[in-house]
Amino acid sequence: MVRRAGPLAGMALVALVWGAAGAAAQERGTEGLPSEAVLEVTEEHTTAVLPEMNPHWVYVLDPVFPHLIAAKVYVIDGDSLRYLGMLNTGYVPNMAISPDHRMIYSAETYYSRGTRGKRTDIVAYYDARTLEPVAETVLPEGRFLVVPKKPNLALTPDGRYLLSYNMAPGTSVSVVDVVARKYVTDIEVPGCSLIFPTGNMSFSMLCPDGSFVHVRFDAAGNAEIRPGTPFFDPEADPVFEHGVVSHRDRRAFFVSYEGMVYEAEVSDAGLQIAGKWSLLDDNDRGENWRPGGWQLLAYHAASDRLFVLMHRGGKWTHKQAGEEVWVFDANSHERVARVPLEHHALSVSVSQDDAPLLFTLSEEASLSVFDATSFEPRGTVEGLGDSPFLLYVADE
Repeated sequence: MVRRAGPLAGMALVALVWGAAGAAAQERGTEGLPSEAVLEVTEEHTTAVLPEMNPHWVYVLDPVFPHLIAAKVYVIDGDSLRYLGMLNTGYVPNMAISPDHRMIYSAETYYSRGTRGKRTDIVAYYDARTLEPVAETVLPEGRFLVVPKKPNLALTPDGRYLLSYNMAPGTSVSVVDVVARKYVTDIEVPGCSLIFPTGNMSFSMLCPDGSFVHVRFDAAGNAEIRPGTPFFDPEADPVFEHGVVSHRDRRAFFVSYEGMVYEAEVSDAGLQIAGKWSLLDDNDRGENWRPGGWQLLAYHAASDRLFVLMHRGGKWTHKQAGEEVWVFDANSHERVARVPLEHHALSVSVSQDDAPLLFTLSEEASLSVFDATSFEPRGTVEGLGDSPFLLYVADE
């Protein structure tokens, strides 16, 4: 009986014949050529290695609306305005940079069938020089899926613990030991959100009544939770979620929709409000200037300067992009500069070195760079991804 060959057998035969013929053709094609003109056929590839992280590099997180399962982080050199690399980071991630600049951490979510199926939430560990993933830790209690916000993921000042916000539906903070690369626990903090580290084992969160709640924890994940006193009216004049905490000089700043600045002292006991002042004078109010945007606030510790995105608009226009960056002396509270923006910006950041750069990110996916001392423009990167939202620099 004659058996008909199955399709796989046929494919194998074709591959065998083609492989032999291809090899013979390659051999004939190299006849008579000098040895230095003949290249070996190989399928190996290499990965470029970046130099040590530079303070003028900026990491731009793009959740890729409307393709949320394919978020990216672009690495841009603020001096040359060149792309240095890119990370693929899953569904609406949040990221953090280790204090030693060796690792990039990203809280990510994946589904087994791409847009559906079994859900897995992880912290991914990326080598900062190759941008390759090297490890991951599963977050068994999940994480809060929302448009990326920097205070939804934060690293303690010593770089030991990564803190990830969750709402399912109760609110909690997942604690990951990134040195041991293991999940520790979830700390339940009912009703409060966003994470602002205040020490190597402590953090504060914002609560609906306008107060901070203060949390201290140990290596086993046992937590002590202490409520604070309201410092703003959440109905009349809420504060923006993107406050800034500087561990270098133990100060933090929060700005309200109406332009009030609340300054806090940072300690293991939590954030303690030390004073408040206004970004606006009577003339500014008459022209309807207000703070607004997404990541609208940045602080340069060495010069004690606060950078705020400002626009002209009516009440509750707090998401409107900034027409200018206003620069304030954080000690005297005086405005020292106004930086007009050709590309109105949603987010702002400043490098933390002694020759700082100012970065602004526009609604049209462009990154503009300025000298943060003279405020002279350095250039703009156009077409940066699809819908970039957040900016990260080292040591902020």
